[in-house]
Amino acid sequence: MASRLPIKVEARPKEKPMNLKLTTILCVVASLFWIGDAVNAAEKLTAQTFAGADGKLNREQAAYYLAYRDKKPLSKFLAPGELTLNPSKVLAAMGDELDDLQSKTHHEAPWTWQELDTLAGAGEPKKGEEAAWKKLSGFTEKKEFGDRKTHSRLGPFRLRKSSAELTKDVQEAKGATVGFTNDRLSEGNGAWNTQGILDYPIGFRHEGGPGTGQSVTLEVGPAIEWKLAEVQGNSKKDVQELAFNVPTVLYLTPGSDLPALWVIQSKPYLQTDFSGGYRIFGVEASVEYVGALLGSALGVGGFENIPGSTMQYQLRLIPKIDYSQTERAGKYTTRKVGDDWFRIGGMVSLDLRLGGKAFNPLEIGVAYQFLETVSGSGDFSDLFKAHGTWWISEGTGITLEYSKGDTPVADKAIDLITLGLEFKY
Repeated sequence: MASRLPIKVEARPKEKPMNLKLTTILCVVASLFWIGDAVNAAEKLTAQTFAGADGKLNREQAAYYLAYRDKKPLSKFLAPGELTLNPSKVLAAMGDELDDLQSKTHHEAPWTWQELDTLAGAGEPKKGEEAAWKKLSGFTEKKEFGDRKTHSRLGPFRLRKSSAELTKDVQEAKGATVGFTNDRLSEGNGAWNTQGILDYPIGFRHEGGPGTGQSVTLEVGPAIEWKLAEVQGNSKKDVQELAFNVPTVLYLTPGSDLPALWVIQSKPYLQTDFSGGYRIFGVEASVEYVGALLGSALGVGGFENIPGSTMQYQLRLIPKIDYSQTERAGKYTTRKVGDDWFRIGGMVSLDLRLGGKAFNPLEIGVAYQFLETVSGSGDFSDLFKAHGTWWISEGTGITLEYSKGDTPVADKAIDLITLGLEFKY
């Protein structure tokens, strides 16, 4: 009988479960790597992802694209408790961005995905790539409130050449200048010159129903405007203007088949010099039409493409009225105490831009402003300007300007040639 060998059975030690904390950490790390890969893949997406079968984006598709590109928070489109995006809400929330897109491309929807990608890659960094000082909410970046059809905003600060440039996007506006001036009315030496306006807008916007294209925007904000040109050795020819005003701008888009925009501006002001010498109170009002002129191919109010070239033109026609009263006279104005002038006139300007849509390396232009006194002791006054500006970047340029005529409010004769730097924001 075969002997049975004893078999030693050893109990296998039970494996200890992996530490729960370590497991959680590993899962989180793996998730972060997965999310990072997804984000990197998403960053490679372009406007083509949002385009239709024809390669074009309508207003709704462009709104989603802009929201994705600029990393807009979901709270901008969804009310608490909502889990599904409503296209009409997205359109309303992205109304300002769509208007900016129309202004930069110079036509309404639809847009090709190629032109949107070109626009985004030429001089328009994504918000995540902007310098920190450009992302100060309510100061250098607009701060928005509300949703759906009606919303409001604060800021950002705007630096421009004059109040007429406040209605223009930064890509189309003229900036404040600092430069060296030669006064042709004086035998004294030239001196430093500066002119500009700093404005802080508070905006309110209401959108029409989906597909109507209607909108109303009101902007109100305090502003400081200045002009200084001092002639060494002949202070009688100096120009000093410091104005405190409240520009109020109403933008009306009627939503007709033809794209059009009406810009109505009023500006109550107090003008003096830098030492508070003279004092003139007044209010100015103007209206500007932006769109095709009388249904023709000639556009006014904004930059338009010249067919067959990389050049663009901007023709502006701005009727104006102005009422002012002199409370105190001074050496920087020819006006007398107690005079009150009511004047009617306008401004006509023509600018040419060489270098394409997204970046404007060279601009040349002329402007003529005139005011005829219909009540009061003032005479006819006019001011002619010509300029050439080479833009080093979107907000900085080198400019050469010639001005001849009378300053609009102080009625001071000038004949100036200025070479300097131009800044806008």
